[in-house]
Amino acid sequence: MNGLIEQLINGLTLGSQYALVAAGLALIFGVLEIVNFAHGELVMIGAYLLHAAGTYLDLPYPLAAVTTVAAMAAVGALFYVTVIRRILERGWQVQLVATLAVSIVLINLAIVVEGSLPKVAYSELGTRTVTIAGTQVSVQRFVVLLSMAATFGVLIWFLRSTRTGRAMRALAQNREAAAVVGIPVQRIGLVTVVIASCMAGIAAATMTPLYSAHPTMGTLLAIKAFAAVIMGGFGNVSGAVVSGFALGIAEALAIGYVSSAYADVLVFSVMIAVLLVRPHGLFGRAVRA
Repeated sequence: MNGLIEQLINGLTLGSQYALVAAGLALIFGVLEIVNFAHGELVMIGAYLLHAAGTYLDLPYPLAAVTTVAAMAAVGALFYVTVIRRILERGWQVQLVATLAVSIVLINLAIVVEGSLPKVAYSELGTRTVTIAGTQVSVQRFVVLLSMAATFGVLIWFLRSTRTGRAMRALAQNREAAAVVGIPVQRIGLVTVVIASCMAGIAAATMTPLYSAHPTMGTLLAIKAFAAVIMGGFGNVSGAVVSGFALGIAEALAIGYVSSAYADVLVFSVMIAVLLVRPHGLFGRAVRA
């Protein structure tokens, strides 16, 4: 029983990470209709920023985490202005090549600047534990879960209750009609990418103390986040979150009861099984010709 509880907590922690990244991907696709292949590298940048804030600026973990998320807002704005805005009205082929190129450039830039060895981001919360049903659990894992819950709650409130959030939803429904009625497409696009980048920053700030920062950390993370987006239904933020948790729990159980060598196989098998039953995803809607 203790082993099961431990794996479930590990699964919820992994799921929180996948859900945060997948929600950002789903948000960008839903509003801007762009598949951002560089989204995993935004998490990587956030991880290195957290490491730098704690190591070079000697900031305590809470302040380093807040600084990281704030810096990621600026990174997101820069990414939108220099890349996304220029490919917004281009074909999907151009969008794919552009974001994939950014991903490759960022990975190699990280190797040049920081080297290929993992960098640790220290959190005093990572050394503290609580006991749940006889299982020692790091307090940092609860930070991950609470951050995910708070972020998702604020995002849903923002999308439903604010003028900008409603404009984002209108843009997701019909970009041309939204532009006709006066919704500033470029400004809403900027806000969308900034929010998604902040969510990537939150994932990095909470998860890096449990693992480490390294140049290719975003690659597999982004692939699994894409799997969650596909499972949940493209552009459906809630579906991406639920699917992210499902994949995280499935992966943790596979590691605990089968083998870590088969964890990724099981994760993508779950995605394939879902798509065989519901080709449009768990929460997506079938499109009729």
